[in-house]
Amino acid sequence: MHEINSRSAPSADFSKVKCIEGFECIQAEYSAYLTDESKLSARPFDYLFFPKSEAELAAVMAELHRRNIPMTFASARTGLVGGCVPQEGALISLEHLDQVQAVYRDPASAEWRVKAQTSVSLKNLDGMLRIKQFPGLEQSPDPVVAQGLRDFREDPNQYFYPPDPTEMSASLGGSVVTNASGARTYRYGPTRAWVRGIRVFLADSEYLDIPRGKYFASPGGQFVVWNTQGVASTITIPDYPQPRTKSATGFYAAPQMDLIDLFIGSEGTLGVVTSVDVALLKREEKVSIIQFLDSDEQAVQLAEAMRAESRLQLDFLEFYSGNALNLLRELQKVEPSTVGMPAIPDDARGAIFFEMSFDPHTEELEYAALEEVIASCGASLERSWAGYESRELDRFKVFRHMVPETINSILAERKKQYPGIHKLGTDMAVPDGHLQEMWQLYKSCCEELNLEWYAFGHIGNNHIHVNILPRNMDDLNNGMQLYAAFARKAVELGGSVSAEHGIGKIKSKFLQYMFTPGQIQQMRRVKEALDPKGILNPNDIFPAEVHP
Repeated sequence: MHEINSRSAPSADFSKVKCIEGFECIQAEYSAYLTDESKLSARPFDYLFFPKSEAELAAVMAELHRRNIPMTFASARTGLVGGCVPQEGALISLEHLDQVQAVYRDPASAEWRVKAQTSVSLKNLDGMLRIKQFPGLEQSPDPVVAQGLRDFREDPNQYFYPPDPTEMSASLGGSVVTNASGARTYRYGPTRAWVRGIRVFLADSEYLDIPRGKYFASPGGQFVVWNTQGVASTITIPDYPQPRTKSATGFYAAPQMDLIDLFIGSEGTLGVVTSVDVALLKREEKVSIIQFLDSDEQAVQLAEAMRAESRLQLDFLEFYSGNALNLLRELQKVEPSTVGMPAIPDDARGAIFFEMSFDPHTEELEYAALEEVIASCGASLERSWAGYESRELDRFKVFRHMVPETINSILAERKKQYPGIHKLGTDMAVPDGHLQEMWQLYKSCCEELNLEWYAFGHIGNNHIHVNILPRNMDDLNNGMQLYAAFARKAVELGGSVSAEHGIGKIKSKFLQYMFTPGQIQQMRRVKEALDPKGILNPNDIFPAEVHP
């Protein structure tokens, strides 16, 4: 089926929705809504809305649509590309849509699922799954919801939501509209692989309920959306191929694709997701290991060797450059959260962080394959940290998050002196076989320009984050030119210019390196079909001008 009907939401009184009017007032009293983790600054806009329900959201969207006022959507504001940073019109905060709506077992797939509103945080979702407590569900008047919760609690196994976009304060819906990935993508794939259904509100305030596996593009590559007035919008799927690696660049497109995949990763430019159904997986015991090494190059070598070893079933495979370890060493001297964590070895000049399942009831973990591959790269497992108890795993997570969090705090301080600067974090991935080439390009170029930089991230997917921290506007300009060179090279090697963070506003200029003007125009036609006024998340994804 390639046709779908939209529906009207229950009515609400627009005048009763909380609204802050006037940029001066918003700037003075709600300054947190003027940026995200990219530190891109908002331009003046007129309204800030706080709808408390889908009905209120629909009322706001209907009124803004009638008045042709652009609308930008925000939730946790953890994005790194300025996607939720408004530049005109209205900002609509979805933060009150934050309830888990159901937990249930799907009989056809034999998998447990959670249905939740868009602003449920990944951290809170993980916590609720761990203790099997979901505030509000116990009192649900729906007997099916109540029974699902009872059945879930009676299941002796523990479950988790596999995608791990690193920033666990991110919202579930935000991770869906960016197709977020992260460390565990190495084993489990990105968010797309775990989404089983969405509700998405379109620009005219009507909504679509889209379960996975029901609506597929016609053989000619089209979907037809009928609104409640009987007017049809025809969406023609772009014909460009997907890159041979992880990607969060532009709209997903594939022959006879599932409609749900068009909205996943669309960055809110086609509609706003208000609720999501996601699949869960049985939780296993894990051991985490941080292997310290002599150099960045040895870390790259070991990552490739571990990836090639079929006996190793790793959940993730992460990287810390030598300069990132130096940053962590300084933090260990002053940061209370590092108390109880061993000191980073003085001679460590690079590290690999990985996790794997193990059976705690056996006498010891089978290390033979692991020791063999580590030794083959001139390293020793004795020069590592390992942990499997929950407290140790939590400390390792703190260690993993400290680098990006510290970088963000450094940039926030520098922005006070240079308001125009922002972080430049590479988000490119390349196919297997090109990791070493891409790493050498990153390192040599940053050192040649004497930039301050730190590298970490998803080396298992050939997806290293090189974070350039501008010290002034000259550094920012040099870094932007360098970023463009990195993007061109990644595409030349068959990769993507944005592997997990999306395009947003900051990276729209790089879209042209990966797609031809004609292909970008195909994306624009998709947006025009669903948002003909162009008022949903304006200035996100697309560059300012396209010349087909």
